[in-house]
Amino acid sequence: MKIHAKRNILLVDAPRCIGCFGCETACKMEHGLPAEPRPMRVIQVGPTGEGDELAMSFQPTTCCHCDWPACVLACPAGAMQKRADGIVFSDLEKCIGCQTCAVACPFGVPQLNTATGKIAKCDGCRDRVDQGLWPACVQKCPTGTLIFGSPARVVQEIRAREALKVAMVFTPDERESA
Repeated sequence: MKIHAKRNILLVDAPRCIGCFGCETACKMEHGLPAEPRPMRVIQVGPTGEGDELAMSFQPTTCCHCDWPACVLACPAGAMQKRADGIVFSDLEKCIGCQTCAVACPFGVPQLNTATGKIAKCDGCRDRVDQGLWPACVQKCPTGTLIFGSPARVVQEIRAREALKVAMVFTPDERESA
């Protein structure tokens, strides 16, 4: 058995999401899933406002890979498991499809795959991560909404993005000089 000690995190920078659903599609293709279930979900918020104030946003959501996952504690078959690196996954060979994990999860993440009668949920693309790759959803996100890696890497990326925002405030608009 491979020991997983390195812990990665997935951060969602929601204001960057354009609602392309590329992350959902990549997840389904990676795991060979039908239309439902949706381990990675993009939730549309809105439209809100009126006239020129009309706005819409998108919120990508997936498993939180909780420190103390209720789904793991509730699973009577021992199918829902947590690796040493924090990834929570469902062992489909052990899953009996009872959906106890789905009821236990406060975020409604585990969903029944009616095609197989087994639970489907984000597994952090554990096979890809074990090969040093990013999860499929992160790989396919065209806007950088999803950030994956060590906590230090993710913090570094967010700091760089925030620095660019500050720099933009102090950079004259090129259109004004033309």
